[in-house]
Amino acid sequence: PMLATPGRLPQGPDWVYEVRWDGLRLLADVSEGRVRLTGVEGRELTGVLPELDELRGLTPDVLLDGEVVVLANGVPSPRALAERLRGNPQWPVAYLVSDVLRLYGVPLLERPLGERRGTLERLNFARLRRVQISPLYTDGSALLAAVAEQGMAGVIAKRRYAPYQPGVRSPDWIVVSPPAPRRPWR
Repeated sequence: PMLATPGRLPQGPDWVYEVRWDGLRLLADVSEGRVRLTGVEGRELTGVLPELDELRGLTPDVLLDGEVVVLANGVPSPRALAERLRGNPQWPVAYLVSDVLRLYGVPLLERPLGERRGTLERLNFARLRRVQISPLYTDGSALLAAVAEQGMAGVIAKRRYAPYQPGVRSPDWIVVSPPAPRRPWR
């Protein structure tokens, strides 16, 4: 997968912003009637997350990039996700898709993010229970403040016109952590 570069929040019309879910980054490859789930480091996770087999109903051939999370009270819980990955079925996962890299055998890596995002949004995720599109926002400062208030991991700023560069830590994706909370003087 393409990787983000840590940095300061970029501003301007060339950028869109997404929540950094602090889940497990996952590529979902749907082809030949089956779903194959692979982690960033190449670990096969298909058997660990059988509920994501519902991706077979999305389209016959697609490669998606996203994050698997477990939500506890509406906020991602890394602890609950770790328990789920160890086999605890009490924690249902959600797969938050942020990009589409191939559709119907056509590679989309060279296409700009805005075009890939449009393609992703035309797919029918409504009938899937565990899969949804990760929202994009245009106000990075407001999003960063909101995730900080919720105690979440941060924001990823993505350049609208950037291609997808597998395995590259790109300046076209900037990961931004929220500022540390201020402690009152005692």
